[in-house]
Amino acid sequence: MPVMSKIDSLLNTIQCGDSTLILKTIPDDSIDLVVTSPPYYMQRDYNDMGLGTGHESAVDKYIDSLLETFEEVIRVLKSTGNIIYNIGDKYIGSSLLLVPYRFAISATRRYPIRLINDITWVKRNPTPRQFARRLVSGTEPFFHFAKGSDYYYDLENFLKCEDKDKRPAPTGRMGERYRSLIAQSNLSDAQKRRANESLDNAIREVTRGEIQSFRMKIKGIHAEAFGGQEGGRKLQMDNNGFTIIRIHGKKMKKDVIDSPVESIPGMRHTAIFPLSIIRELVKLLSPMEGVVLDPYIGSGTTAIAALEEGRDYIGIDIDSHYCGLVLDRIEKCKKKSAC
Repeated sequence: MPVMSKIDSLLNTIQCGDSTLILKTIPDDSIDLVVTSPPYYMQRDYNDMGLGTGHESAVDKYIDSLLETFEEVIRVLKSTGNIIYNIGDKYIGSSLLLVPYRFAISATRRYPIRLINDITWVKRNPTPRQFARRLVSGTEPFFHFAKGSDYYYDLENFLKCEDKDKRPAPTGRMGERYRSLIAQSNLSDAQKRRANESLDNAIREVTRGEIQSFRMKIKGIHAEAFGGQEGGRKLQMDNNGFTIIRIHGKKMKKDVIDSPVESIPGMRHTAIFPLSIIRELVKLLSPMEGVVLDPYIGSGTTAIAALEEGRDYIGIDIDSHYCGLVLDRIEKCKKKSAC
């Protein structure tokens, strides 16, 4: 009979206790993805003890506490692994502390980790408040870190476009605006002729369904591109007086996610990030049957997302009350009565 490894014994369990100490029991290079939202600084009481991360006397001490756990997170992460940290901000004396960004900067300075994206979560239903001299905060960052350049990334599986076949049919007026701009331009007659021919070709490609749409840039009318991916387009503008950008219909993956704050019946946790966001991140950043870790499991959303997407999970939380609630939520999800 094969001997069960330490990581196998932890799979699909909720460990109740201090995150940093429990993380020390997890082997090196064993986790595919970490998704978590640490307790926010001086924001909420997650337990009745008034202890643990979030209760520090100063913001710098809070950042140090997060980094102590983050160091263990990096250690247990595979070389192809990814980390997602969602952190809320805090006002002190009517001044915003920029806590999430202090953490991200400190993490990248202190550890051999790279920051891939600052994903902005736009909350459709932020807590309704009225401030006389500032706006209501309606966003939070999800920081995507990676241990190396070879991190797992399944872009095609992330937020697949379900309505890509619902494209509007091209009309007979397509390209009229560009023809007018070509006529108004300072291009030579030969350049104008070639521009109109290229425009006709692009319209035919849309009509045949070969591309979804296109954009045209004309020298002297549109701003010119500079360097990088735009270098080839700039060359075309210089040589031909125009360039056509073909759009092939793949959904553009942006670093902004619009989703409401969620609540769960019977779950009084005060900071629940949306299951839909976490499911998409799990699909994007971890392989099937990979291991997803949440060192601050809270309401259990990361475990539910991993379970629904065919991954194993490990959850940790210092609050025994929430550990019990998460286990109940997982059992209900397994029975498909509620997730």
